[in-house]
Amino acid sequence: MTKTFFAPAPAGLTAEQLAARQQREHDSNNAIATMMSNGPAPSPEALALMQRHVDGELTIEQVIEMTDEMLKARYAAKAAAGTTPKEEH
Repeated sequence: MTKTFFAPAPAGLTAEQLAARQQREHDSNNAIATMMSNGPAPSPEALALMQRHVDGELTIEQVIEMTDEMLKARYAAKAAAGTTPKEEH
């Protein structure tokens, strides 16, 4: 069985909805696996956004935009506090 980072599909989806969800889940799992081959696992916040994409609530473009906003806010706060990403452990 393939490793997944996401919750199972909810009951009651049509065959078409289930197929679309399975494709989003497959694509998202591949993206995460590729990312983890070069670095750490995604944050719980990033996984939560991806779960919403897999569930069809967000487009991948919305996930990218929201992730960018989240990272900008995180690093802006750290820059204001005088730390940089290299200083974190």
